[in-house]
Amino acid sequence: GHLMHVAQPEQVSNGIVLAVVVMQLLVMAFAFWIGHIRGWSLATFGSRVSWKGTGAGVLLFIVTTAVVLSCIILTNIIAPGARSHADTGVRVSGLTLPFLLLFSIVNPIYEEVIGTGYFFHSLQRYGMLPAVLASAFFRTFLHSYKGLDAVIMVLPIGLVFGFFYWRWRQLWPLVVAHVIIDIWTLFAVAAA
Repeated sequence: GHLMHVAQPEQVSNGIVLAVVVMQLLVMAFAFWIGHIRGWSLATFGSRVSWKGTGAGVLLFIVTTAVVLSCIILTNIIAPGARSHADTGVRVSGLTLPFLLLFSIVNPIYEEVIGTGYFFHSLQRYGMLPAVLASAFFRTFLHSYKGLDAVIMVLPIGLVFGFFYWRWRQLWPLVVAHVIIDIWTLFAVAAA
């Protein structure tokens, strides 16, 4: 039972969203400053916005959801009752629509620019596997407050996103898929 510990649900409110968004914008500003010194830009990471990329992002969301659901099912086969696909580990407390949308736009941009674009650009000389794994483990670390759920749900997302990014080197589809994941998750828990 101790090994199957699930972290306490994350409480999400307007105040918490605002604090997280401000922190993420500050970290991105710092990262852009470092990138500027190194001669990087968002174009370096493949940030082209397009309808084709948006469609690819929707397909990436579907593939990622199937992979995560498969991981949940596999976890429950190995340890019955360990994880429910309906439990997101998030609880909403007074979150309003504007703050939900603000978070669902800034957070995906932050995580994909820093956790994917920056990591891949810095580590690409070591090859695909180190770049994908470093990015996926960093993403999992960012969500480690979720306990075992970070490994069951976030690590697979990081791996799928990492392999996709390595192949096509475009952040926009990852941002689109991540926006859908965030909106879906927050609306689902707000409605519960």
